[in-house]
Amino acid sequence: MKSRYGAVGIASLLAFSGLGISYAGDQTGDGNGAKDFTSRPAFLAGEPVKKTYDGVTAGLLTGSATTLLGMLTFTVPAGTEPSPAALRTLQIKGSYAGLLDLSAGGGFGGEFGTLSANANKGVEYVGVADDGTGRVNVTVAVQIPSHFNPAKPCLIAAPSSGSRGIYGAVPTTGEWALNKGCAVAYTDKGTGVGAHDLDTDRAYAIDGIQTIAGERKDLTFNANLTDANVGAYRNANPHRFAVKHLHSQQNPEQDWGTYTLQAIRTGFYVLNKEFPSARFNPDNTIVIASSISNGGGASVHAAEQDRDGLITAVVVSEPQVNLPDNARIKVMRNGRVIENAGKPLFDYFTYANLLQPCAALASTSPPIFTASDRAGNRCAALAQSGVISGATLAAQASDALAKLHSYGWEPESDILHDSHYGFEFTNLVASAYASAYARTSVSEPICGYSVGGIGATIPGAPNEAAQKQFWATGSGLAAGILALVNDNASGGATKDTTSISPSTGKQDFNIDGALCLRRLATGKAVGNSMLSSAEKNLAERVRNGMGKIRVDGDLHGKPTIVVQGRADTLLPVNHASRPYSALNSERDRNSRLHYYEVTDANHFDALVTFYPRVLAPLHVYGVRSLDLMYNHLTVGTPLPPSQVVRAQARTSAATPLTAANVPPISANPAAGNLISIEAGTINVPN
Repeated sequence: MKSRYGAVGIASLLAFSGLGISYAGDQTGDGNGAKDFTSRPAFLAGEPVKKTYDGVTAGLLTGSATTLLGMLTFTVPAGTEPSPAALRTLQIKGSYAGLLDLSAGGGFGGEFGTLSANANKGVEYVGVADDGTGRVNVTVAVQIPSHFNPAKPCLIAAPSSGSRGIYGAVPTTGEWALNKGCAVAYTDKGTGVGAHDLDTDRAYAIDGIQTIAGERKDLTFNANLTDANVGAYRNANPHRFAVKHLHSQQNPEQDWGTYTLQAIRTGFYVLNKEFPSARFNPDNTIVIASSISNGGGASVHAAEQDRDGLITAVVVSEPQVNLPDNARIKVMRNGRVIENAGKPLFDYFTYANLLQPCAALASTSPPIFTASDRAGNRCAALAQSGVISGATLAAQASDALAKLHSYGWEPESDILHDSHYGFEFTNLVASAYASAYARTSVSEPICGYSVGGIGATIPGAPNEAAQKQFWATGSGLAAGILALVNDNASGGATKDTTSISPSTGKQDFNIDGALCLRRLATGKAVGNSMLSSAEKNLAERVRNGMGKIRVDGDLHGKPTIVVQGRADTLLPVNHASRPYSALNSERDRNSRLHYYEVTDANHFDALVTFYPRVLAPLHVYGVRSLDLMYNHLTVGTPLPPSQVVRAQARTSAATPLTAANVPPISANPAAGNLISIEAGTINVPN
């Protein structure tokens, strides 16, 4: 093979880094068995639509604005219908604002948030991957910057984080890739803002336009309920929405890896359309799968499923991964075994959903984001249910926090229990994933939870202008113009977190729903709250769904960087990166995984200015990890060993980052910072 990378050549570099990968035909199960990357993949429902961006009047990163700062202040003029271009800009804006710390001292415009001269101009192709039914409709997009060099090709796979739309990974991965001159292959991985308004039978098309569901086939999501079915449910439950991640009945998480591999294949197809003489394929192109959170999990799944050498390397931050039951791994901190490490997401989220509001009274005094009176009522309800103990409120809160510690949360994450529950992350994820794993339709609510509009009441009819922009401003779950509703509340259906529980007659953040979700996770009684026969059947459905989304730990020797913040409260390190690193060391005989754990960093950079301490931005280390991997693949620079990186929180949001706040990932870390990973065991120093 003729070298595209000078005297060394990519094949030699891959061998140098321990890969030795060559393309050997499809074994991925990604819905396309073709070795020919010049033909349109069979999974694409039609030809991707191409658009050119000049980087001045419209840009790959800035949308219809001219600069990054202009994009961050972009709005649709009042009284006007949002165009697809405007909606695209709004979704990119929402991804930046929802994922990164954009404060004056948070690194924007320095460590990240900058554009090279040619990164903002180029071409973008948008298409739809589907299985032929029209019910899957996964959005894929490929961006090729103007300074993409066919002689040194690189392609970055960037699945969206959370349940976000197609541009969800633009700030976390796309910006770096386009600045580097790499093409980017995005996928919304089967989630995205697929909200179907049942009152008006309106849903969102792939381009973001809200339309009558039957008028366009290219919808992100259509609930596909019969008139009789939806009519009966709608009459009894007005102002409700079906949401794709929850109600598609497809458990999209089980196919996140497949969708990421399909995005890569689409990337190769598009590159070959743009440069027909180059004949790009996995043998001559660097491909890095990289994203954060759920997108990081999707990247990991794709790499595990990739028996075909499509992916060269993996760089992920705070990946959401679900280990197999009885994985036989050992997680230690400073030689002390973490007893409950490696739990799946639905397990530890339902546990947090139960205890977190009460624990917030002990972890942050007084709570800033969680209503103290309702939190106190939750403590009392938990004690009455036999879940926690304590004769006083303070004792009950301390016991709740201690139980979270024993279940895998590190003490460094204590200050964030308040914000995570107060911002309604925990109850939303717990209820949403129950529906996703059980494959329920919108007319089959779990534990009395539904998704309602926010209007004059909750549930109510959302503002029309806000609803028309929701494809761009939503996160893919019940947020923004939508809210989680407790259908079983005393006095009638209302917002979950302010509802009155029938069992207690108090506002206690819906203890009945939280206990129900926990029973579904355990398949048994919780405290003195018993599992009903109906819940037993539902718990089995949830467990079956969870069985489809487990990782196996084998990355097939791909060089991999995993980075996570020690203070991560959403996806605790003891249930995410630490146990996965241990699993990989046991399952991957040619493991090339490097794990960097960052102190004073958490899951949500966008929210650090709200916290009592302004934590270090994890995104800085995601960008640095991409740099490390790129240098490793192109010039053979060794990857630094697994280590704890001693980042430090800032004293205020206005205080600029310094090297003390975000020290480098060291090529030669001190002995006290080295992380040991071998034979299914990880030991992380204090």
